[in-house]
Amino acid sequence: MNKNWKHGMVGLTLAALMACAVPGLAQTAAPGETRDENAGPRDMVAGLFGGGSYSGGYLKYTYSISREGANRSSTTTTEITPLADGTYTVVSTSSETLPLSMVRTGFYGIPLPRLGIRVQENTSGTIDLTPLSNITSSAIEPGKNYILPDGGRFQAGATGTIAGVDVVYGTYTHADYTNVEIQLAFAVDLTIRSLLPFPALMEFRYSSAADQPLSTFSLVKLTEYVRRP
Repeated sequence: MNKNWKHGMVGLTLAALMACAVPGLAQTAAPGETRDENAGPRDMVAGLFGGGSYSGGYLKYTYSISREGANRSSTTTTEITPLADGTYTVVSTSSETLPLSMVRTGFYGIPLPRLGIRVQENTSGTIDLTPLSNITSSAIEPGKNYILPDGGRFQAGATGTIAGVDVVYGTYTHADYTNVEIQLAFAVDLTIRSLLPFPALMEFRYSSAADQPLSTFSLVKLTEYVRRP
């Protein structure tokens, strides 16, 4: 059996975003493709998509989160406000409407595993997104196909706008999971990209069988972005 289908209980969670990957062997670029020449060992835990050190000023961003089989979405907001004495208030809130049977006490409200995907089969694995760190800190050219250290690919697409932020869309295909793909949208402005903890769009798509089409499991999307010096 193809190992892409032997990995069953696939976990796409926030923990997966922070997992450290072992860079793959050097890949040879196919015609029309671009290989990242800087690929190699690095600290892939901090700032995979952004959320690094803060340079000051006012910042507010809100994401909506929706999942397959749920007719309601949740929201999470972070607001950073400078004070007169040089300190900052940082307020993070989340909201979700649930039946009592699903209410759980947890850190920051929304249980993190519910941002991920579970495909029930026999074995388990975790989708590691850290190979994307090789492209997230630099400009992404629309239409270009990037080969990542693990042998996966990021196919950049068209540009657009999400919550007033100019973005470039693209599709990430992991080297080991042909039944999963992730639609992404990264801020074109590298400063904005470094301030956001996630891309402006993360749409997890999967197929439970080789002959089944891909369907959306969960969607994380930026709905508000406000930045003042």
